[in-house]
Amino acid sequence: MKQRRSVMHHIGVGFIIASFVVWVIPPIAPFLPFSTAAKASIVAVAIVAAEIMFWIGALLVGKEAASKLKKYWDLKHWRIKRRLSDQTNDGEQCQDGSREMTTMKK
Repeated sequence: MKQRRSVMHHIGVGFIIASFVVWVIPPIAPFLPFSTAAKASIVAVAIVAAEIMFWIGALLVGKEAASKLKKYWDLKHWRIKRRLSDQTNDGEQCQDGSREMTTMKK
């Protein structure tokens, strides 16, 4: 049973990764040599397929692992992580999220 769960886990992770790869198609579709209707169809099918693949993968992997992957790929998470790594002792964090530089004058 444990080996079967491991295989299902790997398949689920594969579906989730593939769903993120499919999200590359919509930005590329406008540059393809097809009619406007065909491009719109390609974008719609890619978005639906990516969502279906993600949720099938989430079911196979489990709720916790899927939420971790989704959080990792969220752009808001990247900005927060970047902001936290940019903080230094040179400035103070304001309540609105901006940084205020503090300098000591002699």
